[in-house]
Amino acid sequence: MNQSKPNLLSRALSAVAPALSLAIKSPEDWADSSHLIPADLESLFGLTDASGIRISRRVAMGLDVVAKGRRVLATNLGRMTLVNKTGSKLAPMQMGYLQQPEEDRPLAQTLIWTADALYFYPRTWWIVQRRDAFDWPAFGGVKLLDRKDAEFDDDGKVIKAWGKPVEDRDVIQFDAPDGGLLHDGLKTLRRAVVLDRAASLAEENPVPSVDLHYAGNKALEDYQIRQLLASWQAARAKYGAAFSDKDITVKTLGLDKEQLLLDAQNRMDIKLARQVGIPAWAADVALEGSTLNYQNRASRAWELIDLYLSTYTTPIASRLSMNDCTPAGWSTEFDTEVLTRPDMKTRFETYKLGIDGGFIDQAWIDAQEGQTLRTEEIPA
Repeated sequence: MNQSKPNLLSRALSAVAPALSLAIKSPEDWADSSHLIPADLESLFGLTDASGIRISRRVAMGLDVVAKGRRVLATNLGRMTLVNKTGSKLAPMQMGYLQQPEEDRPLAQTLIWTADALYFYPRTWWIVQRRDAFDWPAFGGVKLLDRKDAEFDDDGKVIKAWGKPVEDRDVIQFDAPDGGLLHDGLKTLRRAVVLDRAASLAEENPVPSVDLHYAGNKALEDYQIRQLLASWQAARAKYGAAFSDKDITVKTLGLDKEQLLLDAQNRMDIKLARQVGIPAWAADVALEGSTLNYQNRASRAWELIDLYLSTYTTPIASRLSMNDCTPAGWSTEFDTEVLTRPDMKTRFETYKLGIDGGFIDQAWIDAQEGQTLRTEEIPA
């Protein structure tokens, strides 16, 4: 072997060293630089497997469970609001930028796309562009930073946004509790895509479950074959049975591959639901032997919050509770009442218990309901 010539691996490393340096420096994949690596070297460095499938956000959203998980997250998070509290009480005033962070879209959309970024990636950012007279972010004064518009230093810190330098104090970084679905769930997503493609191919090219093997001496014409198949199918549909003479042997081919693929897809849906972190019932995934009965809507909402939504509300709210975003002694929380508010019958039964026990009054009930529910009778 000629030692003066670099081997294949050395040449490959030299060719992609600038691109690989980005990917290698951060195990959390803070900046997706895989697009910089030549396609013929992706398998060498483990970015793709023998399937050649590259998992992007668009590809992942083509999987039903991933799309449903994202939709459940977006629908419910977008309905909640952000509130400032001191202890368990509302703060004496509410921070303006938490009512509408971005000038050009409502709070719901900002929260939805912030959670979307944490769903797929390890982190995302709000950039403060305007501040109020007290040096807090102004109403409509922040902007959600898309990954494609961000530039990073070697440690993954944002140094430019939309091509302009940004100061550290103007960067509000939200960190996901893990590396994001496209990073930590890469193997499961790729298997699911391969399985989904195999199922689609099977649907387009179905395998017959029964073979009518003709053993006669004279070959059948095409129209005779069609008539034979049609009569067999009609008899099965009408009588549940069919007739074959001595020249036809019925061969059962066993369990068709479509059924096998369906079973595999059902198991994969469960794995995807676990990877996403969403309860199976919320992702419309059937669990064999599982029966979940809820007494009311609030019970289901609390489970969804505890087991799924809090994965994203916690890092957002805790970051916005830090002293560069909220005054010391205050906190920022998601108001979950829109999801967990009991029905009217349950509320009024609870109010009666409070009235009878003497620890609430009508004024407190009116405050909870947002209106005066009891008025003085007008004399005749």
